[in-house]
Amino acid sequence: MKKINNWIKKQMAGLFFAFSNVEKNALGQEKIELSSDTDKFQRHLQGTLMDALNRGEITQEVKELRWRLFKVLHASDKLMVKQMMSDNGQQEIKVKKLSPKQQKSLLKKIKLDEFDDYELELVVDNSEITLSSFDIINNENIKEYKENEMRDSIQKDEDGEKTATLGEISSGDYVSSLKAERPIKVIRDLRPKFELEKYTKKLNVRKINEKERLLEFYVTKYPDKYDRKTPLFLSELKRTIKNPRFSSIIDIQAIGFTTYKTIGSKDFYQYQYKINKFDKIVEFNGYYIIKFKSEVIVDGEYLLEKFRINYLDEKYKNKESKN
Repeated sequence: MKKINNWIKKQMAGLFFAFSNVEKNALGQEKIELSSDTDKFQRHLQGTLMDALNRGEITQEVKELRWRLFKVLHASDKLMVKQMMSDNGQQEIKVKKLSPKQQKSLLKKIKLDEFDDYELELVVDNSEITLSSFDIINNENIKEYKENEMRDSIQKDEDGEKTATLGEISSGDYVSSLKAERPIKVIRDLRPKFELEKYTKKLNVRKINEKERLLEFYVTKYPDKYDRKTPLFLSELKRTIKNPRFSSIIDIQAIGFTTYKTIGSKDFYQYQYKINKFDKIVEFNGYYIIKFKSEVIVDGEYLLEKFRINYLDEKYKNKESKN
């Protein structure tokens, strides 16, 4: 269990979206080298929040700011924006928070196959997480040119402007750098020819009992014209339906994910499941559904809990004014 837990937590670290930059830059532990002129200016700001943020110091004020930011994100979770037309013909935008009852009603609206009658608990969107231009430009496979190499690569464009190549990357490495992460992480003993999570559109988690869950991987029946591997994957999946005993597609040990816009859960909660056995593959509503019976390892652990400041929560609860 410890091996599975550590592996998935390591994988989840890459999915913390904006928080990664906040922690590494504004709230990181590393010191920033400052010039002598900046040092003189810093003396005027010494002891302030701005000074701590510039220096990357974790002061009490920085901790409070961090938790306030997380509270704002938490408060804005599951907000519904509705655009309406008023009586005088003007557009109005109304924002309201979905109540737990309304959130549960969203689960009831989702169509399920009739092969199982377990209650639907979570629906995880497994769409790719888009990489930023910063992530692509800072690819570790880019070989930066030295000064003399950059000088040799200087050319003039049509307008007579000088341009220079700063580095190079192979086409294979560049294409691989464009491959985005997906929310669902899978642990297995051996890497298969086809990784199920890469073809999964969504994951349904259905409650069997307090300790067990039915995990349903939804894979579209139709090939992706932009991915030449999908016909091969679907052929392999059809063979798995006929004879699952010799398929590497379903040979997985555990899965995990961190919620973000997940139906049935608030954002930034972690879930982990140990696969007990492969159940079956069914066809439903244009999908193949690959089902596994699993055991709950982590059932909704709030990943931002370690940053909580209780006395700040109490102040917000009592609506105290800020000094």
